[in-house]
Amino acid sequence: MQQTESMAANEAGATRRAGAWRRWLLAPQTLWWRRALFQIHLWLGILGGIYVLLIALSGTALLLKSPFYTWFEPKTLVPLDSEPLRGDALKARMEEVYAGYELGFMMEAYKPGDATYIVLGRNGEYFPHYFNQYTGEDQGPANPWPIKAVEKFADFHDDLLLGREGRRWNGWGAGLFVLMALSGLLLWWQGQSRWYHGLVVLPRNPRGLLWQLHNFLGFWGLLLMLAWGISGLQLGFPREFASVVRVLDDTPGDGQGLDRALRFFRSVHFARIGEGDAVRWAWTFASLLPCLLFISGVIAWVQRLLRKRRTNTVS
Repeated sequence: MQQTESMAANEAGATRRAGAWRRWLLAPQTLWWRRALFQIHLWLGILGGIYVLLIALSGTALLLKSPFYTWFEPKTLVPLDSEPLRGDALKARMEEVYAGYELGFMMEAYKPGDATYIVLGRNGEYFPHYFNQYTGEDQGPANPWPIKAVEKFADFHDDLLLGREGRRWNGWGAGLFVLMALSGLLLWWQGQSRWYHGLVVLPRNPRGLLWQLHNFLGFWGLLLMLAWGISGLQLGFPREFASVVRVLDDTPGDGQGLDRALRFFRSVHFARIGEGDAVRWAWTFASLLPCLLFISGVIAWVQRLLRKRRTNTVS
């Protein structure tokens, strides 16, 4: 009798599991945990969205750091036919131009098209400048405000302007980012009959353009987001990650595979894959992906709320 009851209970459990799996395949929106996961993903995106937006924008600024130096650093000049000032003559001219400043470290130009680098001092502060050795004029500060701004963004991206403690906070933020990416992957599945809807943007889809765009970008950008998030976790908690790798090293193959994966994720995080200006600009635009996901997600959510409000008003 007890055996019969146990078999019946097992059969009922198997039926429920089969029913839940079939619902996941055909109509995942009907599952309670999927609806709960949607709310978690939604509120993580809303509450952490500003943080993600700032981190993404500052990461883009980091990728633009090198071009910003090329664009705004007054290092390049047009050489003249006349002989440039050198040695004592150069120093004497600088003392006239920079009267009231102490002349510190100076590096004369090696190339005809480069300006002379000079560090000026006053009241314990130091100001790097470039000097035109042909005209005897100041070229301007070596770090004008656009370069200072991009360096400040870089500091925010790395450490939230808080030093080492800020980097650990960034590690927690990266962990939440990974959770958002993984929950988004589960939510991406819309059922067997509509599985391809998240792969493309369809003009007549009832879900709307922004909702489709959010799903489309989230799916095709999943690897990038996981790489950014996991490598951000590693940067925030390097000792903890090193301990995990050492433990897995005792298992043949596992530690090496994880280490290779982490190196790949770091290469993605720092945009070290590929060379050339075209590749750099491709990485720069790709780094804006979290911004597009946040903006499209928020607007789609607001539109959904407005539709519900209109429906409730009419009924």
